[in-house]
Amino acid sequence: MTALQSEPDWTVSAAMPAMSLAGGTLRFGSDERVHERLEPGLKLVLVLDGELRYSVRGAPARRVSGPLLHLSLCQDAMGMEHEFGGQKALRFVSLRTGLENLADAFRVAPEELAALLRAPGGQAYADANLRVAPAMQALGNQMLACPVQGALKRMYLSGKALELAALALGALQPAPGEARAQGMTRADVERLHHARDLAAGNLQDPPSLPELARLAGINVNKLTTGFRKLFGMSVYAYVRERRMEQAHALLAAGRLSVSEAAYACGYTDSHFTKVFRRRYGMLPSSFAPRG
Repeated sequence: MTALQSEPDWTVSAAMPAMSLAGGTLRFGSDERVHERLEPGLKLVLVLDGELRYSVRGAPARRVSGPLLHLSLCQDAMGMEHEFGGQKALRFVSLRTGLENLADAFRVAPEELAALLRAPGGQAYADANLRVAPAMQALGNQMLACPVQGALKRMYLSGKALELAALALGALQPAPGEARAQGMTRADVERLHHARDLAAGNLQDPPSLPELARLAGINVNKLTTGFRKLFGMSVYAYVRERRMEQAHALLAAGRLSVSEAAYACGYTDSHFTKVFRRRYGMLPSSFAPRG
């Protein structure tokens, strides 16, 4: 193997039994194929940057590219083939736990997880590759930039691992809006999803309600009442929540100062500090670079 670095930066046996963590950056000097033995249990991989291809039991290879969340349930030991591109770094955090631990620690039975992964009964392997919300990206970056060492590192990463597992399993749950959409036309649901995407696409200077309604092809009344019914919050609350998630991710990545993160999310410095502390219980300066 011609890997420049083919091992994780760190591996941790978490405080919870039968749960192991790994994370870091993998680099390969040329295209590489790596074999992995999957043991029965849950495998969770948060791919922050980079890409790879994988296949199980001779099935066609699937390509994943970060940011992305990979979840798989293996009920029988089997092999998996990974294909890594040369010179392309892969930043990741992974969590693995056995079948017994799913029920004991996570309160999720293997058959429940299989159903969430939409796997037919008795299927030995099932997986899903999901888009990653900003909050999960921020969590992954925090784990890779663990601020403590020694025994405290194990404690810190174990706590973050449980948070990551909760977010990941929550991402598999049916969207609340699916039930709320009853009584709404398919066209209106699609327009409301479009309105949400438009609002999320310009957090620094989101359109006004009349402008958002016009762009989405819906009237203001349907926008405000339908948005709250479908997504469980007002347009304003949605924008505010996405702004906070984006700011948290930007600061956790360590690339922006508090002022720069505030500006990127459409806030002034002083107001940003207040709403950030109210949302996360800490000052943004507590983990942002000075400057």
